Amino acid sequence: EDDPATRTGGGSANGEASGADSASASGSGSGAGKDGDGGAAVASTYRGAQGYSIGLPAGWKYVSTDPAGDRFTGPDGQRLLIAWTSTPKDDPVADWTNQERAMKRPQYQRIRIEAVDYRGWKTADWEFTYVDGIKYRVIDRGFKVNDHLGHALMYTAKDANWDSDLRKQTWKTLTQTFRPKQA
Repeated sequence: EDDPATRTGGGSANGEASGADSASASGSGSGAGKDGDGGAAVASTYRGAQGYSIGLPAGWKYVSTDPAGDRFTGPDGQRLLIAWTSTPKDDPVADWTNQERAMKRPQYQRIRIEAVDYRGWKTADWEFTYVDGIKYRVIDRGFKVNDHLGHALMYTAKDANWDSDLRKQTWKTLTQTFRPKQA
């Protein structure tokens, strides 16, 4: 299963990150609570070996780490890939556009690649659909935290469920609770 994602520097549209940026997964989960602004309730907080943390809604779990990043699964086929790089690109829109040239997903169709406002970081969303048995929709958010750290949050859900409250609340929770490693 390839995932286009190592955001804003550090990989290809097929989800290959440089091995130097990867680490073994020894993250941990803990806590519970509610995300403040209408997102899904946070059932646990995952702390990745790369120093980031993220609030996971009920039904979400860490699955594995590979050269592309840390992989999570959620209810109804939802997936999340958290990627990182120590060499982020300066322009996330240009980076996604360049990575798109190597996209090799069945029936790939771009919805958008555009700059978005996310915590004051240089950020771009790459949204697309593809078919692998059924139609999936992906939003891949790439952002440059600083000159030595970039991340991508690649969220996948069934296209038929894209407009559901669960899907919208989940994406909101994931993006609102993600915290990169503190420098």
